[in-house]
Amino acid sequence: MVAYNDDAAAAVVGTAIRAGLRVPADLAVVGNDDAPLASLFVPALTTVRLDTALLGRWLAEYVLHRLRGSPPPAWPAAGEPVLVHRETT
Repeated sequence: MVAYNDDAAAAVVGTAIRAGLRVPADLAVVGNDDAPLASLFVPALTTVRLDTALLGRWLAEYVLHRLRGSPPPAWPAAGEPVLVHRETT
């Protein structure tokens, strides 16, 4: 299951465990945003890390280029999402 963010993923894991499911044997869970909670939660949450500041700057540049009628900027390689594998997958 892929959750909207790490808080939602933690809620899913907690609910699954209370329902008697084993994580990740019965249900794998992935969060999004690599919040501090992700590494502290038990079991530690697998999550996706994305540089949101870089994304925001790129989107602003994209809009400015579109308004000027120029080609949009290339997506920076440093902005690729990273899967942070922990205990829930």
